[in-house]
Formats: sequence, C-alpha cells, structure tokens
Amino acid sequence: MAAGADEYFPLRTPEGPPQKGAARQSDLRPSWKERFCKFLPILEWLPYYNWKEYGLKDLSGGITLGCILVAQSLAHADLCKVDLIHGPYSCILPPILYSLFGTCIHSSIGTGGLISLLTGEQLAHYGDLEQRTHAGAIFTLLVGLVITMMGVFRLAFLVRFLSKPALSGFITASAILIMASQMKPMLGLPKSDTGGIFAIAWFHPNELADLRPATIAVSLGALGYLSIIKRLKSLHWTLRMLGDFKELSALTFFAIAASRFASEFGVAVVGDVPAGLPGLSLPLQTKDDVALAKEMLPGAIMVALVTFLSSFAGAKKFAMQAGYQVIAINELLALGFANLGGAVCGAVPTQIGLSRMGIAYSTGVMSQLGANIYVAALVALVLKLFSAYLFFVPRCVLNVIILLGAQHLTEFQHMRWLWSLRQTRTRQRTYLVDVSVWCVAFLFTIVFGAFKGILGAVTVSLLMVLYQVADPPIARLGFCEERGRWMAVKAHHEVRQRLGVVAFRLEGPLFYANVERLEEWLAEMEVASGAAGQPVKAVILSAAAMPFVDTTALESMKQLLLSYTQRNIAFLVSNVSGQPQKILQHVLGDLLPEGCLTSSWTTEDCVRYLSKQAAEAEASERAMAQALLEVDQVVKEKKKVGVVSVEGETTKQDFRRQSMPASFGAQDRPLSTHLVTRDDLDLKEIKEEPRVAKVMPLRKSSAWASMPHGLNELGSGGSPIGLYAPPSCPDRLDDFDMTP
Repeated sequence: MAAGADEYFPLRTPEGPPQKGAARQSDLRPSWKERFCKFLPILEWLPYYNWKEYGLKDLSGGITLGCILVAQSLAHADLCKVDLIHGPYSCILPPILYSLFGTCIHSSIGTGGLISLLTGEQLAHYGDLEQRTHAGAIFTLLVGLVITMMGVFRLAFLVRFLSKPALSGFITASAILIMASQMKPMLGLPKSDTGGIFAIAWFHPNELADLRPATIAVSLGALGYLSIIKRLKSLHWTLRMLGDFKELSALTFFAIAASRFASEFGVAVVGDVPAGLPGLSLPLQTKDDVALAKEMLPGAIMVALVTFLSSFAGAKKFAMQAGYQVIAINELLALGFANLGGAVCGAVPTQIGLSRMGIAYSTGVMSQLGANIYVAALVALVLKLFSAYLFFVPRCVLNVIILLGAQHLTEFQHMRWLWSLRQTRTRQRTYLVDVSVWCVAFLFTIVFGAFKGILGAVTVSLLMVLYQVADPPIARLGFCEERGRWMAVKAHHEVRQRLGVVAFRLEGPLFYANVERLEEWLAEMEVASGAAGQPVKAVILSAAAMPFVDTTALESMKQLLLSYTQRNIAFLVSNVSGQPQKILQHVLGDLLPEGCLTSSWTTEDCVRYLSKQAAEAEASERAMAQALLEVDQVVKEKKKVGVVSVEGETTKQDFRRQSMPASFGAQDRPLSTHLVTRDDLDLKEIKEEPRVAKVMPLRKSSAWASMPHGLNELGSGGSPIGLYAPPSCPDRLDDFDMTP
C-alpha cells in the first residue's frame, strides 16, 4: 500500500489479540473458559497487555483522571445532599469493579452531575445530613440491583423507549437546573426552604440582604480562574500543567487563601473530613431500611435507566471513534456491580463521565488500567494521606466546579439541528414531532424538576412510539424513467404516477395498531382520485419496508381484498419477502394472482400484469361488441318473422313488454314492439363473451347518499341504478321466465 493511502481498520473487540486456534473452533460451541472470559473481559485483554508500550501512557492518564475526579466527586456529593467525603468514596471500589466486567476502554467511572441532581432530589426529603447519607447508600444499592437485573435478563432494550430528542431536552433542562441550584451558595446565601436564587429574587427579595461579598468574590475568582487557565495552556509548561489539573489546582489555591481569611470574612469551608478509606457494610440492616428501600424503589428505577442510557451512549460514541466494540450486556453488568460495590462503602450512584472519557481519549489511555484502576488507587491515596487538607476548601469553589461542568451538558445544538430539518420536504412531520418532544421534555423538567422531568420525557417518548406505530409513514410511489424504478413521490419530484394505479410503500410493520390507519389512507386516496375524475382501478402495496404482519392485520387485509374484488379493483403486493411473504401466501394466496407472492413481483411486474389484464379485457370487450353487432344484424333479418301479441290475450312476449319501465320506447307514435325470443334466433355460430366488469369507485358518504341508486328496490330484487348488477340478478329479458 502506498504511503499516505487510506487504510481500513475493521471493528474489533477490546479484549486483546485472539487466541490460537480460534479460527478452527469458530463453528463450535464456546467452552466454559470462553464463556467465563466473556463474562470477565479483563481475563482476555490483561494477559496480552503491553506494559512497556502502554504502561506509562495509562499511568499518566490515570493520575490526570484521578486528580480531576477528587475535585468533581466532592462537588457532586454536595449536589447529592450527602456528606462530602462520600463523593470520593464513590470513586474507589466502583471503578475497580467496572474494569473487571466492562468492555469500553475509555470509560471513567465516578460521580456525575446529571445522576447527582436526580439523586439529590430523591434524598432531599430524608432528615438531616447523616440520614440522607445513609439513605444515599440504600439508593445506590437499589440502582445497582436494577441495572444488574437488566443485565441478567437482557433488558437493555428498555432504554430505547427514551428517544434522543426527549433525552436531549431533559439533559439540557437538568443542566440549567444544576447551574441555577449552584447560584445560591455561590452568592453566600444561607440554606433555606424559600427555593433557589430565582425564587428568592422574585418572591423573597428581602433575603438578598444576606449576600456575602467575600463569598461572591471567591466564586468570581474561581470562575475566572477555571475559565481562563484552560486558554493559557499553550503559553508555558507550568500553565499547561495547571490547565490539565485546573479543578485540583483551584481547590489548592483557594484552600490556601481560605485558611487565612475564611473565618474573618465568613466564607463557608468544607470542614472536618474523615481520614482513611471507607468501611464496608451492607446499608440494609433494619426493617426501617427495608421500608425506606421500598419507598425509594420507583425513583431508583428511573435513575438506573438514565444511568445506563447516558453511560452507554457515551461509551458507544468513543468506542466507535477508536474502532472497537462495546457490548450492552457487559456494560449493564459492569455498571450494576459497580453501584452494588459502591453501596457497600457508602457511595452515591456512579456513572460513566462523558467529559472524563474525552480526557482519557485525548491523553492516550489504552486500557482499563489507566481509565479506572489507577484512578481508584490515586483517590484512595488522597483520602489516606491528604484528607486533613480538605478542611479549608471553600464550598463556593465546589459550586463553581459543578456550574462549569453542567455548562457542557447543555445540548441546544441538537435542538438547532432538529429545527434545521424543516428544510427537508420529504416528511415535515418528523422534525415537528422531534422538536415538540424536545420542547416538552425541556419545559417539563424546568417546571416540575429533574425527577418528574424524566418521567415526562419517558411518557413523551412512549407516546411518540405509539404515534409512529399507529400512524406509520406511507409513501406514494411513482415511476422514474431515468432510473427505471418506483420511488417516493415526495422525495423525487421527477417521478410520474400511473393513472388509475395507487402504488404505495408502508414504512413499518403492519399490525393491529396501524392497519386501520392504512385502510383510512387507502379510502382517502380512492375518494380523492374519484373526485379528480381518475377513479382507482388498481392498488399495489410495496412490502419492501414491511418487516412483519400480524393476524389482526391479516383479517383486515382479507376483508379489504374481498371488498376490492367486489368493486372490481385489482389489489397486488410487490417486493414481499420473509415473514410477510409466507403468511400472506398462506392466507391471501387464493385471492391474489399466481406468482404475485411466490415469485415476489416487483412494482413494475405488477404494473405489467395489470397492463396485460387491461389488454385482454379490451380485446374481450371488442369481441363482445362484434358479437352484439352480429346479433343486431340477425335481428334485422328476422324481424319480419317476429310474433305479435294478440289483443286481449296475455302471452309470454306481452309479459316481457309489461315488465319494461314505463319510459321504455316512449315515442310520439303508438308503441309497436316486436319481441324476438332467443329460440327464434340461430346464434350457435356466435361465441358469447362475458361482460366486462365495471369499476365501482369509493365515494364520500354525502355524495353516495345523494346518488339516485334506488336502495328501496334492493329488497324486491332490483339493483341500484348506475352500479354493476351482481351475477345473481337477471340481466337479460329472455332469462326471466314466468308462467302465466
């Protein structure tokens, strides 16, 4: 391959090189050892780890992530409304457990702003700080149990019901709520039940008198330092080091300053922090704990869903960039075990940090050693040796760290992208629905809070799913002569539709929830075509995008097909395969042309079949017209030998004449009728052709009711005027016989 040429890197698993003989055993069932290694991926990649090449990269990346996580975990613990030391506690055992079961190389396990906000809303109602801390461990245990059960029973598909627009609107609103919640302590306002800064400014402006200038100054200083130092990284190597560890350096500098001036100016600090590593104990110990767990279970389920959804989305994103595979089941088990282990040491719920994943990817982390194991070791070392130095860390600096971290969670760009889709004219309702879902999730979260907001986002997503399946996209098809294909009319304006033919593609499954909508759409198309003077003569269903058909839809399709048959409208199915082909052939095979389903006709094949049938019908009509013309000639030749009725005597011919309508044969001169029976004619030489069936188009109910079709005559054996008479009704005078 030439230098600089593009290379192809196939998707690979992150567990290291394959074992010898794997190709020869690919068709065999996996052994117990292979299954165990699949359950514990670390057993596959760790034996092949290149310590010389990757050891230093992982060590430096782990130190960077560990320093960042110490500062972030303290801030997130404050957002969870638990004791601050339990933030770093959450970053020791959970990362180690994840590294055993996880498949994403760059996933950094620890606390997160979104999950901390949801957890804080759940724990806000449970007593004082000590009670909330204990309740937080129980809540983490429940979250871990739910995620683990999802992995055991392979329920990863449940999170798919939360759509991307709904999740984006929820995350954006949650980020705004996080930033708003940090404004009050950044201004030095005391804790109270009057609400956040906006509620105080609007409803309780008198409390603004408690603002503390020193706290505001520290907050502004920390905000300016964290915002500027990142941009000065390229000026000097010392500034680069400070920028890489900006959170930890900010805590250090302001803690040194607060140790001298905090007590004098009234700046709130962290205070005493327990030294050493956390103890291990099960949070569920009493009946009250069990009752509390039952009470918090609904909230734990929602937090578990959001934890996995946000974590797996980030892991999949970076895995695709790096070119390796992540497995949803392993990620569920890894996150579940991480939270279960964290609950034993009093942790708050943990997740994969998206920003930390970006740092791990940019610093060249190559394994779980650098992303999690070295990180956990550094956090444990800090707790063991430097816990006492956390005493003078200003709380407002932790609030600034949370505020800046939440700023990166907003996804207004996704909203702008959804709105930009209005320029596409193919299906405008797509962007309208997604934009509406984003706005509803955003406003619901802003107004009612994060927890109720996620409930609203899930509800909106489910309603969107129901709407999509109950009202599936139906694309009207037209023929493109340049490409020789049938394509969607809205997407390709150069296509042309065949007169009298409704060809369409159902983009989705056909089942009980949407078959009625399909019938309504077909009726609308038929009525509109009839009103335009182009009655529908044939309907072609393209099943190319129809994955399955259920029994309810089959029954409705059979009734629809029988209705079309009675009204002499052809119905064909094209591009059918898989389950729809088999089940339609079994149920509707007798009502469709031979080969339509078995040979999987294309839409053009169906049109050719209709053209052939139309040509045969036209030839049949010409033959019948010729036969009638010959009959007319014979009648004229034998007109003189016709039998005339005798006055006063009721004969067979008289009865036929009397049975005719009153307006039949009305002229100015007296009626003189010569009736000739079929027995009087020698028509053996004439081949009788069947009558060509006429199409009975569907009409609006108002138009149909105003038609002079004579429904009252149906009960006495008559047929509606203007409609094709059923075969059971006599349509020839000489077929009607009545003994006088």
